[in-house]
Amino acid sequence: MGDGSAGSVIKVLAIGCGAIILLGVIAIVGLFVWIGSKPEGGVKLANEMEPYALSYLEKHQLLEPGETLLAYYDATMSMDGSEAAILTDRRVLYHKDGRTTALDLKDVERIDHREEGLVGDVFEIHSSRGEAVKIEIAPLNQGATFKNVLDAAWNKARAGESAAEEPAPAQAPEPSPAP
Repeated sequence: MGDGSAGSVIKVLAIGCGAIILLGVIAIVGLFVWIGSKPEGGVKLANEMEPYALSYLEKHQLLEPGETLLAYYDATMSMDGSEAAILTDRRVLYHKDGRTTALDLKDVERIDHREEGLVGDVFEIHSSRGEAVKIEIAPLNQGATFKNVLDAAWNKARAGESAAEEPAPAQAPEPSPAP
């Protein structure tokens, strides 16, 4: 009698463990199907923008009239645009939970960048007015692309500002025609 009950316990354990393993496999396959059905993540430049992101930007009026989108990073797993870093030719924005923090590039005084192993690329952008924006781009999501485009846009904004501050060079009077 002792051998029969031990065999049934082993059968119950085997069926229970098998069911747990099967549920785990189903969950993993489901996760991969869900991830595969979403748009590809990572930093996107204007020419790579997904329709959902363009629609979100328009619906929430995140861009100002005449502003040109340079780079976009959706920080959500669901790729729904509810948390995103946005770079335009005029501003750097961070949009999260319906709130948007924006800094004019011409007001940016300093950009600190570091790479953290599990976090990825971390940008701290400081304005001359004491405001700051922190942007984190997960590992393997083209943080270097965002950095390159951000640096170029910031340098262009600074060059435009310094050109506007400098007086135009004085022009020599045109010689009068000879008599």
